[in-house]
Amino acid sequence: MVREWNFRDSNSINYISECCPNIEKLSCNNESFILCDDNVKSEELRTKTILKNWNNLKSITLYHGCGTNLILEAIKINCNRLEELILVNCSANDIGLIEIFKTCKGLKSLRLNKCCEISDQSLIVISNYCNSLINLDLRDCDKISDNGILALANSNFSKNLFSLYLEALNIKELSLLILAKNSTNLRELHLRRLDSVNDEIVAAFSIGSKSCLKRLNLHLCPKFIGWGIKEATEIKELSLFMQNIKLQVLDSICETCQSLEKFTLDITNYSFFSHNRDIINTISQLKNLKSLALFCGINFSTFEIYELKRRCKKLAQINC
Repeated sequence: MVREWNFRDSNSINYISECCPNIEKLSCNNESFILCDDNVKSEELRTKTILKNWNNLKSITLYHGCGTNLILEAIKINCNRLEELILVNCSANDIGLIEIFKTCKGLKSLRLNKCCEISDQSLIVISNYCNSLINLDLRDCDKISDNGILALANSNFSKNLFSLYLEALNIKELSLLILAKNSTNLRELHLRRLDSVNDEIVAAFSIGSKSCLKRLNLHLCPKFIGWGIKEATEIKELSLFMQNIKLQVLDSICETCQSLEKFTLDITNYSFFSHNRDIINTISQLKNLKSLALFCGINFSTFEIYELKRRCKKLAQINC
């Protein structure tokens, strides 16, 4: 029984849509694959689209030319069971997206990647309508600013979030700090290429979700030094991609985050350790560590890797 389909060409689309009524997951990069008629009008979207055959669709991913307001309207009309929507480099704007939020009450996951026409207005509507949304992923959306982030922070929406991914957005420290303090149930946090992220913000996210936060990913946030992670005492997965880090900061992280099972450390400035034994002594504090990936310009000998495994008895995977 086919439940997932990735459209790559238009051959047999109508046949597939009729013969596989249980499709739950769809990805597409061409508007014409979904619309049966290139000249379809808004009032015809209920009948002139292959979506009419898939009432059980739960996940839709739209790429490039497929992510238009017309397609979003077809989804609104035909896919009221939608739980996940992913838009990548799409031309749709707030008008199309807001109608999805108002209609698809069960939406749980939203990812917007390089959607340059989506603005704060969409986030304001999300905060009012999307009570079921638990996963929010916003990347490289130029029109999203502090007003949108504050709308999310100043509502019950932020308390429902389990997973949050923010990358390359034009947002300032204050709005992030307010969002951090109100997001009390986060399990997973990704902050990437955000100039405003500092240790106070990371600590606020960690304290607010102290017993919940299990996965933390911090990549290329220039104001972040590392001290803020000390509050994430229950974290199990940590990924750091930084310009530099001091040994005493790393030592403090390893001393505090004793629940850590998976650790990735990627440093672009390779001059922060003088001896391999420093990193071995530091990492060896992580007694629950199972997976380690270390990219810091350090070459470990076979004996040193053995020493790491000996001291971290649960360590099964090393990439150095």
